[in-house]
Amino acid sequence: MCYSMEVNETTSVGHDFGRGEAGVAARREAEELVALAGRDRAEAEHRFACLSTEEKTAVVCAAPAEDRIDLILLAESPEEIVPKLPARELYEAVQHMGKWESQEVVEHVSETQLNFMLDHDCWKGEKLDTRKFTDWLRLLMECDDGQVFRLLTAINVDLLAYYLKRQVRFNHDVMINDDYYCDPGWITARNTVVREFLERLYAMDPNLWVRLLGWVRMHSRGTMEADAVAGRDARLLGRGIPPPTLAISIYYPVPVDISGELERWRRETLDAEDASECLTPALPRREALLLGRAIRREVRFDEFYRVRMESQLLDIANKVIIADNLDIGDLTRRREALDKVRRWTNLGLEFLARDDEELAAGLLREQPLEYFFRLGSMLFDALGTGAVELEKKERRSGGRLARSRWLTTYFSLIQPEPRIPGENGLGSARAIASLLEYRYAWQLVGFLEKALAMPEDESVQNRSVLDHDSL
Repeated sequence: MCYSMEVNETTSVGHDFGRGEAGVAARREAEELVALAGRDRAEAEHRFACLSTEEKTAVVCAAPAEDRIDLILLAESPEEIVPKLPARELYEAVQHMGKWESQEVVEHVSETQLNFMLDHDCWKGEKLDTRKFTDWLRLLMECDDGQVFRLLTAINVDLLAYYLKRQVRFNHDVMINDDYYCDPGWITARNTVVREFLERLYAMDPNLWVRLLGWVRMHSRGTMEADAVAGRDARLLGRGIPPPTLAISIYYPVPVDISGELERWRRETLDAEDASECLTPALPRREALLLGRAIRREVRFDEFYRVRMESQLLDIANKVIIADNLDIGDLTRRREALDKVRRWTNLGLEFLARDDEELAAGLLREQPLEYFFRLGSMLFDALGTGAVELEKKERRSGGRLARSRWLTTYFSLIQPEPRIPGENGLGSARAIASLLEYRYAWQLVGFLEKALAMPEDESVQNRSVLDHDSL
């Protein structure tokens, strides 16, 4: 018994699951399962479990909207079925059952499915229904703890930012050298759901919180409304990614735990017996990036592979230009954005594949390049946070590092994007492009933390390979 048909989240419009022999069989199976569940739910669950994932999906889609949620919940693992359902069929089912009654299903929706439901349910013409959106936000925050962060960060940022623009008030904030600074205590909101959302987002990812609130603060309500409407219209017309409106989602994290690895690297440095052990190697040598090597490996089998990869890199770079508020007409800035995309994407890929070209090529077949860029962004956010903590300790010390032979190393690390010192002073500080260089940067942070913990006379006298000014 097989009802296999093409069912995925991109086919959200125009599918007729009752057409053909497979459709008739799937509809009959759905009717029988619904009837059986009314008499003997355990038997219905067993019968449903005997179907393949594709068959379960086809049966759910072939059923009337009022029966789809019940059928999904017959599955032992609804998360295997829900993301495969076309967005329209799923939305019709949730609308019929009610979103709160469908919470067990909603918590497993994909990004595309979630935004399809928000785009259709939360707008009246070109006006956002804030009450409905608030209700959705409350629902998502009450889902399973393991799903909340994924769901909240899946909301299209143009919509979320416009909603927050209407809900929050900034009592204070700071711009220093074009960098935006904000603190949770400086933001107020009358709506308790909004306050809870901001508190939870800050607790889960403070860097993302600052980026989102910074965007909300620095753009006018009219601009954000136009962006949200244009984004919604583009998605409803099936054009996929909206035109350049709001691209901050390029910095959204991916579900990869980096904390354990980073803590291990940091402890290796802090636990070293003396400072000279921290940085036995000098500056890491620059080698061909793993990303490039893995792409060249695949080009041998597919001559158009490189073109597709370059296209993805350019798409990411365009998002970065918008998210970083760069002048899209400035050729130098565009080149810098593309260089950043290559480096950060390579770093994310290396973190997962280390130096294994075959594994890296396999990962590139499984995930789009944006996945690895976003992982690289997580790594740079962590390093940036480490550099900020180092800067705080340096200020409390009265500026000891700035007066020492390590000032070049220190100032390289505390740049808006942390760098590692070059061989010819601060002007030659180089951007981090590989995992080896990234680990080296963490060694530098750990070394300087140890230097600040020493008595001042001892730390000043201690010579080290960090003395790049003398090279």
